[in-house]
Amino acid sequence: MHAGPSWSKVGESALSRLPAVLARASLAAGVEPPRLGGAKMTKNLLLRAADAGDVERITALHVASWRQHYRGILPDEYLDLRAWDERLLVWRQRFAAERPPWVRLALWQGEPVGFVCLLPDEAPERGVYLDNLHVQAGQQGRGIGRALMAAAATEALRVAPGRPLFLWAYQANRDGRAFYRALGGVESAPCEVDTAGGRRALALSYQWDDPSCLLL
Repeated sequence: MHAGPSWSKVGESALSRLPAVLARASLAAGVEPPRLGGAKMTKNLLLRAADAGDVERITALHVASWRQHYRGILPDEYLDLRAWDERLLVWRQRFAAERPPWVRLALWQGEPVGFVCLLPDEAPERGVYLDNLHVQAGQQGRGIGRALMAAAATEALRVAPGRPLFLWAYQANRDGRAFYRALGGVESAPCEVDTAGGRRALALSYQWDDPSCLLL
C-alpha cells in the first residue's frame, strides 16, 4: 500500500511528431503508449502489461520502495529480512491466479523503473481499488508516477465506468500523500490499519470520483 510516488527532453522540432511516433512504436511492441502532454515529452518511457515473467522485477521495485518510504512505519526487521520473500510469494500467487491482477510496468530506456497494480474486484461497492503504485528512487518528479496513474485511470474507466478510483496511503508517507493531493485525490479521515509487518498504523484513503481527471 504505497500507492506514491526520468526523462530526457526532446528537441522542439520533433515535439509535435512525438505522440504519433510513440503510439506507433508502442503498438508495434504490444505496449501502451504514454500520453504525456506538455513541453517535457519523452521518447524513453514505455508502459507495458506485466506478466509472471516480471515477478522478480516487480518485487524488487516494491521492496525497494517500501524500504525507502516505510522506515518507521513497518519494522526494520521486516523490511530488511522478510519483505523480499513475502512480497515475492505474493506476486507469484497473484500472477498464478485464474484472474491475474492488472499490472503495468514502466520502462525507462528499457529498464524497469516503476509499476502500478489495480485490483478491481477488491471492493467493487466502493470503486476500483489501486493497490500498488511505486516508482524507483531517483526517478520521482519526472512524470512516471503520473503516467502510471493515467494508465490506471484508463483501465478503471474501462472496467467500471462511472465508478471512483481509490487507494490507501499511510499517514506518515508524506511524499505519497502530497502526490495524491496534487492529482486531486479527495482525502479521507485517518483510520488505524494492520500492516504487512505486524504493526498497526494510521492510513487515509484517496479517491477520484471521476478518474478521467487523471488522464494525460
